[in-house]
Amino acid sequence: MNLYYEVGDQQVGPIGKSELQSLVKAKKLNAKTMVWQEGMESWEELGVFVRNWQGKDVQKDDQADPVPTSVCSECGQAFADEDMIRFQDSWVCAGCKPVFVQKVKEGVSVAAAMDYAGFWIRFGALAIDGFILGIINLIIFFPLGMLMPTSPEKPMAFLSFMPVLMLLQYGIPAAYDTWFVGKYGATPGKMACKLKIAVTDGSRLSYLRALGRHFAKYLSGMILLIGYIMAAFDDQRRTLHDRICETRVVRQ
Repeated sequence: MNLYYEVGDQQVGPIGKSELQSLVKAKKLNAKTMVWQEGMESWEELGVFVRNWQGKDVQKDDQADPVPTSVCSECGQAFADEDMIRFQDSWVCAGCKPVFVQKVKEGVSVAAAMDYAGFWIRFGALAIDGFILGIINLIIFFPLGMLMPTSPEKPMAFLSFMPVLMLLQYGIPAAYDTWFVGKYGATPGKMACKLKIAVTDGSRLSYLRALGRHFAKYLSGMILLIGYIMAAFDDQRRTLHDRICETRVVRQ
């Protein structure tokens, strides 16, 4: 393999397979790095090149259809995508996953590969979600307010509505957060700001963790919003509820 790669406006190479693996492991190259070798019509991303390269080898052996592969950012070896996890622009094999996850938790080495969302953009996303929830509450609570009995002669009729109101007051935001974060990895506000919520290995939250994270936000708000303000001073921009649920908010 005589491969060339781009660094800024410069073309570097040729390099062999072992050099390529070393550069990937040192995080000097990633799946988005443009590469080229003799016989290729044009430059292409390293991730695409590795998939095509592996596919050609499989076809030569007259085996099944090519399996999508990527280069592990830790060890520099190529593996099938289905046997790896993806974290931002990095792919990590099963063997390197424990070490990689530990680095993410400690904020070491892989921090450069993670684009943590800052305090103000998260505040903007929260404001958008608050606006959307305000409209939803208006649509639901306004008709209920019209139906509620207000006669002082029948206080129990009024009190009978209170459990329903309380359930809706807490249930609507919980369902909103849990469904959107569990299904899409972000609420509409975060989607609008091109943010997403992920666990330490970069994967999407489960619905259960998304629900837990929602209620953990109450703790962040109960202590004079200090739990939210923590994001402005944390090196990984984590709030209190991010720390509790081991989540990160990153740019997409």
